[in-house]
Amino acid sequence: MFAETSIPAGLYLTLPNTTAGTPGDGASILEGGRPFGVGNNYTSVGWGAYVQDLVQIAPMWKLLGGLRFDHMQADYNAYTAATGVKTGSYHMNVAELSKRAGVLFQPTDLTSFHFAYGTSFNTSGDAYSLGAANASTPPEESQNLELGARIDSPDKRFTTRLSLFRSTKLHERNTDPLIPIAVLSGKRHATGIDLDFSGRITPQWEVFGSYAWIPVARIDIGAEGAEGQGQRPSLTPKYSGTVWSTYQITPQIRVGGGLNFKSDQTPNRNPGFSSPSYVTADLLAEYTVIEDKFVIKANVINVTNKLYGDALYTAFYVPGQGRQVQVSAKIKF
Repeated sequence: MFAETSIPAGLYLTLPNTTAGTPGDGASILEGGRPFGVGNNYTSVGWGAYVQDLVQIAPMWKLLGGLRFDHMQADYNAYTAATGVKTGSYHMNVAELSKRAGVLFQPTDLTSFHFAYGTSFNTSGDAYSLGAANASTPPEESQNLELGARIDSPDKRFTTRLSLFRSTKLHERNTDPLIPIAVLSGKRHATGIDLDFSGRITPQWEVFGSYAWIPVARIDIGAEGAEGQGQRPSLTPKYSGTVWSTYQITPQIRVGGGLNFKSDQTPNRNPGFSSPSYVTADLLAEYTVIEDKFVIKANVINVTNKLYGDALYTAFYVPGQGRQVQVSAKIKF
């Protein structure tokens, strides 16, 4: 993986004057008199390798084990645009190992149960967030425990997946209140249930759904000026999910619709208020011109043009996608 970005900065930008009736006098030509420079750039190179194996140890029991190694180097440079002089240079080097283990119990062809453990990490800075405060800070580390099941109906028309999970961020990045350096001093956890189902009520009528309930979420160790100990973490709704259904009216025509919902949640850094819960609706219509070769599909996203907060920050929010109509065609040769 390789990524490189840079932002040019305009130099000596002075808007020119021109008068009505003389558009060709040269005064309104801006680009010819504006040199450009680079304000900053970011370059990263990353690679990863993993090994995983599933071993059957008994007729109904299997063991899973895996390891993944990731390595990334990143450089961020800042310049004075007018002179090109470098004003800051930050380097980050990450080499981390992630682990995965699990046990699978399959008593019948219709049921299976599993317990899984895994670790993950995320870097302390990337792109334009990399700087003096976090360049030397190790990655945050998380672990996840999951107890789950998959149950199929006897006729195999329905499949349900259920899991009880506990996710813990063991080393959360916070800013030291005495010196402006990011340190791994925080901890938080969340416990909840995930439910997914899919199947056919009739040969023509399909249903799909997913639901997440996170009743327990807590900041175990907070930081000054951030989310406090004992609070519910920001951007963590108690309820969220989606439900979809489609119906094949004729061999050529299929229609469908669905609902997406999310309960209220506090913006980033828990400013003391919350974004309200919301529900959006989508519609689908599909026409098969030639089976497996030519299909025309129309989607209406957020049918009611519901206004809701998608990305939530302390002082502002980014609204979610408004009503949008998409028409697409799939052609296979």
